[in-house]
Amino acid sequence: MSSAIGRELLRGIQSGMQEMEQERVNDEVFQIQQMDITRAAAALLDANVEEENIERLLCKYWDLRPSEAHRFIREGEEERKI
Repeated sequence: MSSAIGRELLRGIQSGMQEMEQERVNDEVFQIQQMDITRAAAALLDANVEEENIERLLCKYWDLRPSEAHRFIREGEEERKI
């Protein structure tokens, strides 16, 4: 009986560890995606694409809301300064 409890406890711990690792991976993927969108906005700004078109493209290809696209454009402007 105690062996079964031990195995169940071990499974619970392993499951919790796997969930934590998946959350960490998801967070890293999200951060990389954010950087990629910012850099795309910066590149489009460098190419002298009008902000209205950049916003439209960001919404289309990254499924962003206009307010999110606008934020990335502002971040892209900061990225260009670096």
